[in-house]
Amino acid sequence: MPSKAHQWLTDRIQTGRGGAPPTLAEERAAAEANAALTPTPAGITESAFPGHEGALLFEPAEPREDVVLFHIHGGGFRSGSAAGTRSVAGLQGLRMRARVVAPEYRLAPEHPFPAGLDDCAEAYAAVRTTYPDARIVVAGDSAGAGLAAALLVRLRDAGDTSAIAGVLYSGVFDLRPENYLTGSWAENDDTDAILTAGRGPLMARDYLGGHSPEDPQASPALADLTGLPPLFVLVSGSELLRDDSFSLATRAGSCGVETVLEIWPAMHHAWPICGVILPEALEALDRVAAFVERVAAGRVVNGPGLADDPQLLAQLSF
Repeated sequence: MPSKAHQWLTDRIQTGRGGAPPTLAEERAAAEANAALTPTPAGITESAFPGHEGALLFEPAEPREDVVLFHIHGGGFRSGSAAGTRSVAGLQGLRMRARVVAPEYRLAPEHPFPAGLDDCAEAYAAVRTTYPDARIVVAGDSAGAGLAAALLVRLRDAGDTSAIAGVLYSGVFDLRPENYLTGSWAENDDTDAILTAGRGPLMARDYLGGHSPEDPQASPALADLTGLPPLFVLVSGSELLRDDSFSLATRAGSCGVETVLEIWPAMHHAWPICGVILPEALEALDRVAAFVERVAAGRVVNGPGLADDPQLLAQLSF
């Protein structure tokens, strides 16, 4: 059963869902208002990241030097900002004892695909330059998770192995029109407290701007994911984007990628970004931190951090 805090938040969201859907201007204004009201978690210093215009840097006291988190904000490719990540970025930074960089990227429909992805790639390169000794965890929520997955594909194609893991919250991974007619997009309209079924095609239209949804960097669930680093995929069984995560995780597993898929019941879309008020979000971030620690230690499939053969093996004769 969801916590009282989760039910309270869901009730507040659903109360505001009546009437006509918001315009894009209203959607953006609401996202900025929410970002302005979200405090930076205690123990985190927020500042401008000097390597990329608009990007923010979240730092815990005495951050580790071996890992940096790169977290891409959501907003359906059409709204949101780096400031909107301050809760999830700060709480992730505290749990991982790591710096977190949140990039700013151009939004659709004014700047359709691949503008946002290009901006994220440029910001990622700046993180590599700024912290040359660090390994990078690429993370994102909602549309930001889609951009994170696409960025991992682009890095793989370029032979860049600096990303050691991907962390994907309630991601947008498949922009094909038929995706919005079946599965969770058809089944979960009554149980998703945040998204509505009509938003999917609108988001895809504005982001793609006439580009093919079959492009694997637009719809990473369709990509060859061979060679990607380990992935942690988190989604609610009650949200419209449930099947996007199913598809991406299944695809990654079939391509030989170590993949952790967690499906939480009754949560709303991208709930880990609400960590300042939701116990379920804090639990999710704890699980992610444990995953990152394991990966950073090399304890992955075929990883160098795995133990050698047990000593008992040397005592056996065959």
